[in-house]
Amino acid sequence: MGTFVGLLIFLGVVATIGLFVLGLIRENKGQAYHSTWKAALYSFVATCLLVVLLGIVSSGFALGDMAFMLWIFVSIAMFVFIALALRSKSKNQNPRKHFRRAGIAFVTGLALFFMFVAVPSEVEEPVDQTASADEDAEEVTEEATEEEIEEESKEDSEEEEAAAEAEKEKEESIEAEKEASIEAAEKEKEESIEAEREKEESIEEASIEAEKEKEESIEAEKEASIEAKEESIEKAEAEKEKSIEEAEAKAEAEEEPVEEPVASKEGLIPVSLYRVVDGDTVNVIDDSGQELKLRLLLIDTPETVHPNKPVEPYGKEASARLTELLNAADQLYIEYDSGDKTDHYERHLVYLYADDVSVHEVLLKEGLARVGYIYEQQRYLSEFRAAEQYAKDHGLGIWSIPGYVNEGGEGFNSEEPEPTNEPATSEPATSEPQQTTEYFQNCTELKKVYPDGVASDHAAYQSKMDRDKDNWACE
Repeated sequence: MGTFVGLLIFLGVVATIGLFVLGLIRENKGQAYHSTWKAALYSFVATCLLVVLLGIVSSGFALGDMAFMLWIFVSIAMFVFIALALRSKSKNQNPRKHFRRAGIAFVTGLALFFMFVAVPSEVEEPVDQTASADEDAEEVTEEATEEEIEEESKEDSEEEEAAAEAEKEKEESIEAEKEASIEAAEKEKEESIEAEREKEESIEEASIEAEKEKEESIEAEKEASIEAKEESIEKAEAEKEKSIEEAEAKAEAEEEPVEEPVASKEGLIPVSLYRVVDGDTVNVIDDSGQELKLRLLLIDTPETVHPNKPVEPYGKEASARLTELLNAADQLYIEYDSGDKTDHYERHLVYLYADDVSVHEVLLKEGLARVGYIYEQQRYLSEFRAAEQYAKDHGLGIWSIPGYVNEGGEGFNSEEPEPTNEPATSEPATSEPQQTTEYFQNCTELKKVYPDGVASDHAAYQSKMDRDKDNWACE
C-alpha cells in the first residue's frame, strides 16, 4: 500500500511540474494559461494529500518524514511564486498576488519545518530492502524534480533579464537617434540664422557706406561752392579796401562808443573766478577763501554738461563768451536779490558782474542766453527782457534757429530733427552764417540798420569790421 501511494505521489509531482511548465509556455505564446496553472495547483494539493496519506498508511513513514516532504513541496512552491512575481515585475505587471502566495507558502513551509525539527522519528521497525529502494528512488526523483524546477526558473529569469536588457538597449538606441536628429536640426537652424544675420549685416554695411559716400560728396560740393563764393568776395573786397578804409576812419571818428550795461557798486560782493561750468553756472572764491557755486539769475543757456542731454547748439559759445568776459575783467562781483539765496542744489542765486558789466545782459543781447527760470527774484527782469528782445529781433545766436527756443516753457528744443542734406546748388540753411546776403561798405552804413553792431554768426558780419577780434563787428 505504501509503495502504491508513493508511486502516486511521484506521478503527482511530475504532473504538477509538467502542468506548470505548460502554463509558462502558453503564457509566452500569448495563449490562455490560467486554467493550466490552476490544474497544476490542484495537482500540487493532491500530491500533498497523498503525502499525508502515506504517513498514515505506511508504518515505515513517520510523521516527521511527512512534515519534511511537505516542507520541501511548499518551499518549491514558494520559490516558484517568487520567480513569477519577479517575472511580472519585469514586465511592468502587478506582482502582488504572486508575492502574497509566496508569503503563504513561506508561512506554511516554516510551520512544517518546525514540525519536522520538533517531532522525532518514531520509525524503529526495520524496513525491507524493496521499500528502502522505493524511498531512495522517490527521494532521487524529488531532488531531480526540484533541480529541474530551479533550473527552469533560473532560465526563465535569465531570459526575462535578457529581454529587458534588449528592450532597454533598443530604447537607448532610439533615444540616441532622436537626440542626434534634434542636434542636427538645431545646428542647421543656427547655421541658417547665422548666414541670414551675416547677409543682413553686409547689406546694412553697404547701405551705410553708400550713404556716407553720398554725404561726403554733397559736403565736398557744398564746401567747394562756399570757397568759390568766398574767393570772389575777398577779391572784390581787396579792390575796394583802400576807398573803404578812408570812409571807415571818418565814420569811426564820428561814432559814439556803445556803453555796456553798468551796475552800481552798492550791494556788490567782490569774488575771484575759480572755473566756468557752463554758460549760466560758475564757481568762484570769496574773500574768505571759500568756494561758491553760482547759478546766474533769470537766464538760461544751452546745455553742455548735462548728464542726460546732448551738447545743445550755442551751448559751447555761451560758455566760451562767459569765460572770455570773466577772464578779461579786473574784478568780479556778485549781487543777491530778495528771496532765497540758494537753490536745492546749494548753488548761490546771484547776478554776476565783470567789472561794471552785467554778464547776464551781454549773453542775452548776443543771443547766447534766454530769459528763464523766473521766480521771486525779478530785480532786473525788465532790463533782461529788453536785451533778449534785441537779440530776438536781429536773429542772433539761439534766435537764428527757428523753433529752437522753447518760448512756451523753459529750456530749448534740442531734440528737434536736423535739416536734411540739400544739393550743393541750394542755399545754405538759415542757421549758418550768410556773409554774402547783406553787404555794407563800412560800419557807418551797417549801424544805420544795426545800431549795436552784429555778431560773427550774423549775415552782415565782416571780419574787417571786427578790429578787436571779439566776434562782434561795429560795436
